[in-house]
Amino acid sequence: MMMTEEMGDGVLRGARARGGVVRLPIGIEDRGVFERAFSSASERISDMSFAICLGWGEALELTYAVIEGHMCLFSNVDGDLSMMLPPMVVDEGAEDRLGRCIERCFALMDEENGTSTERRSRIEYVSDEMLDRIRSSDAMVLSASAMPGDYVYKRSAMVELAGGDLKGKRKLRSKFLRENPEWTAAPISKDDLDECNALLSLWRNAADKRHEGEANERLIGTDVLRERDERFTRCLLEYLDELGLVSLAIRINGRLAGFTIGERLVGRDGSVQAVIYVEKTDPEIAGMPQFVFSYFCERCFGDVEEINVGDDWGIESLRYTKTSYRPSRMMSKSMLMREPVGVGSVVDPGIVRRLEAHPMTVAVLKSAGQVHGEDIVVGIRRARAEDAVGIAVVEALVFGEDDRFTLRQIKRLIANPRAVVQVAIKNDRVVGWVVSLIRTHRRWKSGRIYGVAVDPSMMGRGIGRSLLEAALGELGEFGIRRVYLEVRVDNAVAIGLYESLGFTKLANLADYYGEGVAGVRMRRVVDNASGG
Repeated sequence: MMMTEEMGDGVLRGARARGGVVRLPIGIEDRGVFERAFSSASERISDMSFAICLGWGEALELTYAVIEGHMCLFSNVDGDLSMMLPPMVVDEGAEDRLGRCIERCFALMDEENGTSTERRSRIEYVSDEMLDRIRSSDAMVLSASAMPGDYVYKRSAMVELAGGDLKGKRKLRSKFLRENPEWTAAPISKDDLDECNALLSLWRNAADKRHEGEANERLIGTDVLRERDERFTRCLLEYLDELGLVSLAIRINGRLAGFTIGERLVGRDGSVQAVIYVEKTDPEIAGMPQFVFSYFCERCFGDVEEINVGDDWGIESLRYTKTSYRPSRMMSKSMLMREPVGVGSVVDPGIVRRLEAHPMTVAVLKSAGQVHGEDIVVGIRRARAEDAVGIAVVEALVFGEDDRFTLRQIKRLIANPRAVVQVAIKNDRVVGWVVSLIRTHRRWKSGRIYGVAVDPSMMGRGIGRSLLEAALGELGEFGIRRVYLEVRVDNAVAIGLYESLGFTKLANLADYYGEGVAGVRMRRVVDNASGG
C-alpha cells in the first residue's frame, strides 16, 4: 500500500506521525513506490534497492513517507531520527520540489530529535548523482561528509582471481576445491531455509568471538552490526522468491556449507550491476568464502561486467578484506548535515554528560622516571583544542606519513565526545599523547586504545606507561571493564608493556598491518569495575 501525506495519524497499523506526515514501516506491498524512486537514478548505489530497504526495515527501524512527491526513507535505530537515503522523486513533475522536500524532512527530524548535540538530523547514503541534484536545487545549505563507499569489481577478475595481487585468494579457492571434491551448488529453496538460518547463527557466533571488541567508525560494536545483519539476512531468506533474488547454496556431501544472495540493479541509462547482499559460510571450512564469491560471480552473473559488494560499514577488518580483492572503482557516498560531522557523532547521552562533567584543566603530575640522576616530571591531562598541533608534531616524529594521524584527524578526536584524548606536557610542550575510544556493544561498553605516541627524545622515561595508566583510569571511571588494543606481532617492547598493564593476547590478526604484517589483538579485563 502506498502511503500519502493525507493519511491521518493512526489510520494504519504501525504508522508514525510527526509534523503532519505519516511514516509507515516497509512491507512487501510497497515495492512499487520504491522501484519508481530508484528508477530515476542513472547508476544505483547498492542502497538503492527495495530488497535492501525491506531487509533492513526491522533491524534499522525504517519507515517511509511520500513528501512533496518524493519517497523519503527514515531510520530511528540509533536514538535519533535520520534519513537513510536522500529524497527521490516518485510523482511526475515533482523534481522542482526537491528543495522544499528536504526542508520539510529536516523540520520533521528536528522536531523529533530536539536540540541536543548527540542527536543529529542528517541524510545518509547520498550518491554523487543525488548530491549534484540537491546542490543544483533550491535546497537549504548542507555540508557533505564522506561515508564508506561501495566496492565495485570487474566480474572477470573475480571469476579468474588472476594476478599476483589475488594469489592468496586463488590458493584458498584451490584449497577448498582440493579438500572438498563432493561439493554441489543450487539456488536456495524453501527446503533450505532452516539450514540457512542455522548456518547464519553459527556464522554470527563465530564472528562475535573472532572479532570481540571491534567497532566501526561510529564506535558501534561489530556485534551490534552483526545482530542487525542477521535480521536483514533472515528477512531476505523469507522473501527470496517474492523479491526475485539470485541465490546459491553450496553443499558438501549433502551438508549446507555456505550460501549467498544478490540481484541485478538496472540504472536509468540501462547500465546493469550485480550486487551481492549476503555471503555466509561455515567458518571452519578453509577457502570457502573465496570459492563461494568467485563461483557465484561466474555461475549467476555471466551477463554483467561489474560486481558491487556494498560498503564496509566503517569496519577496519571488513575494509581490509574488501580492499584485498582489488576493486576496480569505488562508488562514493556522502552524509549531509547543516555542519561538518566527525567520527562517532551519534553518541550515548550518558557519555556526553560524564565527559562534560569531568574536569578539563586539572593536571595530574606524575614522575616519569629518572635519567642520569635527573627527575623528569610530566603533567598528564585531558587534551585541549590548542594541543592538536603539538600532538601532530609528535606523530610526525614517531610515524611515517601513511601511519600517523593528520592534524585534522587529531582535531576531530579531541572534539569527539566518545574519544578520550590525553597529553603528556613537559615545559608547556606536548611530549606524548594517547587516545582511547568508547564503544557501544549489545550488552556492555568497551574501550579501545586507539593510539599512543611519545616524542623519541623522551622515550625510556615511563611517559608511555603513564599515559596508558591515565587512559585506563579514565575509562574505568565510565565503568568500562574491557579494553582492547592491536599491536604489531613483532613489537615485543610494546607487547611487554601492555602485558605489564594487565593485557593478554586474545587473537592473532593475519595481514592486519598490510600483507605479510600480522597483528595481535589484546584485551584487559578488570573484574571489579562497575557496569560494563
